[in-house]
Amino acid sequence: MSQEFGASIIGCGGVSSAHAEAYRNLPDQCDLIAVCDPVEANANRLADTFGVETRYADYHDLLADERIDVVSVSVPHFLHAPITIDAAKAGKHVIVEKPMALTVGEANEMIEAARANNVKLTVGSERINPRYRFIHDKVLPEIGEIKSSWLVDFYYRDASYYARGAWRGTWAQEGGGVFVNQAIYTWDQWQDLLGGVDFAYGYWTNILHPEIEVEDIGYGLVHFRSGAIGKCFATSACESPENGQGIRIIGENGEIHTNSAWLYELDFSLKDRNAEADLRKEFEQVIDLNYRGRYQTWQTADFFDAIRANRSPAVTPETAKEALKILNGIHWHGWNHERKFKAWAAAQVELDGLKDAATANTDGWRGGKLVQQLIEFVRSETSTLDAPFL
Repeated sequence: MSQEFGASIIGCGGVSSAHAEAYRNLPDQCDLIAVCDPVEANANRLADTFGVETRYADYHDLLADERIDVVSVSVPHFLHAPITIDAAKAGKHVIVEKPMALTVGEANEMIEAARANNVKLTVGSERINPRYRFIHDKVLPEIGEIKSSWLVDFYYRDASYYARGAWRGTWAQEGGGVFVNQAIYTWDQWQDLLGGVDFAYGYWTNILHPEIEVEDIGYGLVHFRSGAIGKCFATSACESPENGQGIRIIGENGEIHTNSAWLYELDFSLKDRNAEADLRKEFEQVIDLNYRGRYQTWQTADFFDAIRANRSPAVTPETAKEALKILNGIHWHGWNHERKFKAWAAAQVELDGLKDAATANTDGWRGGKLVQQLIEFVRSETSTLDAPFL
């Protein structure tokens, strides 16, 4: 090995290529030593694409490889915690994909394993990019006390998406549906801007995906440690209606917002237009469209520097686990009300004559009366969550 860090990847599915690309983009800092997947074809596909000679079927064998310093964990969700803990015990630094784990308890065990074995741990997140950092560090203090906040996400998925992996759409292995596999990415930035999570509750059900066990629609309320209250909605049952999605963090002096809900377009406005103009001059200097979809290289470079300097990475596991509080809170509270919510939601959907997600997409359905009502609940500035089905 000629470079500073020996890198490796456990799990050679879709997202693994982003990690391999990140390592390849940092040739002066690392060598990608090995990949691992129990499905030989997956390991060979990734290894052949990125010129990696060593391929393992058992991740324990990879962890025993003394050439390896850093491990990317990009496996199904239920394996994030056990593999990360084993890697930490083997003395490897870990970059684990989102969601960090299935529960806050698992996340705490991962954090403790990293601490006890003196290794660094980070979780895949776009919070590393300059646009977000500027909004967080420079704009957030200027908008003043948070008055209200909401986050609305749409991630249409059809049956073929879930058919591509037997672990998808299951409670035991995916740990949920649209919340854990899609919405948690935007929840990550949202909770970080609002100062971490105190507790959350909400409602969910499955209205158009009979082939899976888990939720395809739901909404919730979050109490943040800062004292702010926010509400969120997410669904994989349809695409967004016009002006349906986005994020708003409304303060006494201005707001942070985007109509896409993703970091790519995160922006701001201040009531003091002169102050906004001054901030915007700085803001326009840090915007770099090259980060779009390529945050992994930025985060990996930061992680290497954190190892060298023995500092915390830009995305700490402690901040990454906060999004799991939203996930666990809405899921666990929602169990008690899922049937009533489903009956109420189904009654709204039946008015549009829909039977499944494929029908919804073919017909160009954008949620109809059901989604409009839920968006109204979430955008309401009240400190409680409307639930007409209770």
